[in-house]
Amino acid sequence: MRPAGTLAFLLVVLSGLALIGALIPKEGIRLGDTLTLRLPSAKDVLFPEQVEEVDISDILALATDSSEVNDPEVLADSLALDTTIGTRPFVFDSTKLRPLEERIALHYPNNDKEVLWPLFAQLEAAGSGSKPMRIMHYGDSQLEGDRITSYLRNKLQTQFGGTGPGMVSVADIVTNFSVDREISENWSRYSVMGRKDPTQHHDRFGALSSFSRFTPILPDTVPVDSVSHEATVTLRPNRRSYGKARQFSVCKLYYGWHREPLTIELRQGEALISTEVVPPSEQLLIRTWKFDTTPEEITITFIGTDSPDVFGVSLQGRTGLAVDNIAARGGAGYEFRRVDQDLLKAMYLDLDVKLMILQYGGNVLPNLKDAEEAAQYGRYFGAQIARFKKMLPGLSVIVIGPSDMSIKEGEHYMTRPFLEDVRDAMKANSLAQGAVFWDMYEAMGGRNSMVSWVNADPPLAATDHIHFSPQGAKKVGELFYTALINDFAAYYSSKQ
Repeated sequence: MRPAGTLAFLLVVLSGLALIGALIPKEGIRLGDTLTLRLPSAKDVLFPEQVEEVDISDILALATDSSEVNDPEVLADSLALDTTIGTRPFVFDSTKLRPLEERIALHYPNNDKEVLWPLFAQLEAAGSGSKPMRIMHYGDSQLEGDRITSYLRNKLQTQFGGTGPGMVSVADIVTNFSVDREISENWSRYSVMGRKDPTQHHDRFGALSSFSRFTPILPDTVPVDSVSHEATVTLRPNRRSYGKARQFSVCKLYYGWHREPLTIELRQGEALISTEVVPPSEQLLIRTWKFDTTPEEITITFIGTDSPDVFGVSLQGRTGLAVDNIAARGGAGYEFRRVDQDLLKAMYLDLDVKLMILQYGGNVLPNLKDAEEAAQYGRYFGAQIARFKKMLPGLSVIVIGPSDMSIKEGEHYMTRPFLEDVRDAMKANSLAQGAVFWDMYEAMGGRNSMVSWVNADPPLAATDHIHFSPQGAKKVGELFYTALINDFAAYYSSKQ
């Protein structure tokens, strides 16, 4: 082919590609659930945009607490702090906020910082209560395994008292940073997430959004099998966890709805501590065991022909704070409407929930087509806050918006489309419902900051440009705690 013909051919090809690139929308064309076809525009090819990495040196410089406390003297000192600020003076170093102060600040309805003062008064008195004050941290896969929550729990319990890792499921899809859990093979997990099991004829998921059983769910018209089954769950403090989480003096079991008598045994190590036969029940049952010192290991054994729905086990102290980690992979924050509301309220009342932290937003992003859908999500999310506040009058709610999340556009990772729209919609609807909002996206550094978190040394986020690394989870926990405790300091100073 002559040079002129070659040039003409290339021009035709490039013109065709340019035309196709102009017709394909910037966000691409979805080919199934996981594949998107994108084509760079001529401008992107000829004049590529240079993306400047976000400076997160202030976050890298922010000190975080160790994730392990193996030194006996350090551990003993940590445990000795199970007191309230009434007997241990509250001290806050405001210099920790600079230069992050504005980025990490909590946002209040009508800019009224006194919205959380009732909660702060409850925190201040937590060590003198007759049972722990409860904080429930709900969220998506960013929280799985007790990430972020474990750090926040340790900071709060160190300041305001309390011990234990809080509520844990019997069967779960991930291991827990704060609890070693070993279960028999016959347990099955039923979750509010995803498709409902066709055998499940109720919505009793409970406060952890899931429950566990060791026999199948049968319709009421089907007789229970006469064969007796045995199932166990063994719980141990995780030696890698924070010192506060490794201590507990109370174990509470939440269960119910079994059609035949059930035997429950509790062992501390090899020693049998208690055994009892529970008659058939169609309601929530709560069993409490108390210990003088933290057991190295406890095993709960269930024996019967029909399993109860087991909603969770709480390992906690007798006073102070209990802080629960409740992660739902794929959760968007409006799954609570699919849960039996009477059961949910009954568990919340017994747990004495005073604060809910709701951390969502990331999972809706891949499915959004425009800003209006982001606004609609915000309205749905606000309705869930209204649901909780109606169920538990006086409840405090803090919403944590989505983190920065990246997708690859050409040669660069960029913030996902509509992320800021989702953040803005969540913030507006949270404030409208009387909740407090914390902007994690802005606290991280804003647009395209996830790339800097991934490239940090050590990395603060995974290469999927979505999830935090353990080090990053601690940074997020420290940023949020610092913002919260700063506003507590203002409340505390107002009384002096």
